[in-house]
Order: sequence, then C-alpha cells, then structure tokens
Amino acid sequence: MKIQKNLPNHVAIVMDGNGTWSKKNNLKRRDGHQAGVKTAKKIVGYSIEKGIKNITLYALSNENLGRSKVELKNLFDIFFFSFSEEKDFLFENKIKIKFIGDLEKLPKKLRENAIYLENSTKKNKRLNLFIALNYGGKQDIKQAVKKILNKKDQNGNFENFLLSKDLPEVDLLIRTGGFKRLSNFILWQISYAELYFTDVLWPNFNKRNFFKALDWYSSINRKFGKS
Repeated sequence: MKIQKNLPNHVAIVMDGNGTWSKKNNLKRRDGHQAGVKTAKKIVGYSIEKGIKNITLYALSNENLGRSKVELKNLFDIFFFSFSEEKDFLFENKIKIKFIGDLEKLPKKLRENAIYLENSTKKNKRLNLFIALNYGGKQDIKQAVKKILNKKDQNGNFENFLLSKDLPEVDLLIRTGGFKRLSNFILWQISYAELYFTDVLWPNFNKRNFFKALDWYSSINRKFGKS
C-alpha cells in the first residue's frame, strides 16, 4: 500500500446535503439524515485506514434548533439510535468520542447517552472523534469571554474556557453539498485550516471523494503566514 505523505492531523467536516439528497431521490428528510449517519461512519473508518488521528463532524448547529419540531425529533431520534447502535464500532476500533456544544438544551436521553459514550471510550487512543452537537463558533467564543470575565483570576488561557477546548487546530476543513461557507463552525480552530469544498452531497460522499480531498491537502505547501 502506498504511504501518503503530509496527511492532516485533524479533519473537520461540514456534512451538508442530506436534505437535497432526499429531494433528489423523492425521499423524506429523515431518510437523508439516516443516509448521512451511514456516510459518517464510513468516513470515520476511512480515517482510521489512513491513520488520521482527529475527526470533527458538524452534526447540529445552534441555528439548527430553529428547524421544525418534526425534523428536530427525527434528528434526535436518529442521533440517539446511532449513538446506541455504534457502541461496538467505537470500542472495536478504539475510538474516543467527545461531544462539543451546549448539550443542556438537548433531550435528556440524548445527553445521558452522549455522556456514557464519552466516559466509556475515554481510554481509546486510535482516533479522537469529536461531534459538534448544538454548537456554534460565535456562541462558543462569547460564552468563553463571559466565563473569563466572571473569573477572579483572569490570567488563564482563553482557549481553556471554550466548549471546543479539547480540539487540536484544524488542518483540513471539508464541506460537502456545494456551498462555500463556514456556517459558524469551530471558528477558533480553523484559523489556518485548508478549505476544501465539493458539490458532492454528504450521503454520496464516498471513499474516493474523501481520499481525493486528502490528496488535494497533501499537495499544498502550508506556510502559516511565513514566506
């Protein structure tokens, strides 16, 4: 097997296109979200195959909570089912899972399941899987500022007050679905990320598409503002 050089340490993905995929296939939006979860699992597997250490998936933004009650219920049900069903996958592949975001506004069963998965996989070391759930980059920075202003000792590291404090700097940000925007995703950590946009809808994003993005990243001479 050919060893690929210059692989990203941390890949973050905006998984966009589930709704469009549903419409194109004359299916319900719920079907698109379910297909998207299956794609996410595959991409995590491909990341392990490549030896990538950190993956962050944008599952639900703060703004997404403004969607219809029916769609949110479907999303929460899908999240709960997938988190419950994929326990063996996480353990067998030594995946450590961490949720970032304001989980307090999510259904109790979902929160409890997320906490259980975090605690039970915390010793796994092959891959760190971060799930952004009810997360917003601006909101994260604002709440960190409030915390540090309310703290008597303000000499602490600002990053330690972020909900996303455990995330390493993002090397490669992938967005599927055709739109070229960041959508309020982990703004602090993507300051020097390479941005890769594709028209491929998330449920259709396959191994070839993912490896193409990694090849593109490998070809870049990253300078971080230096000459």
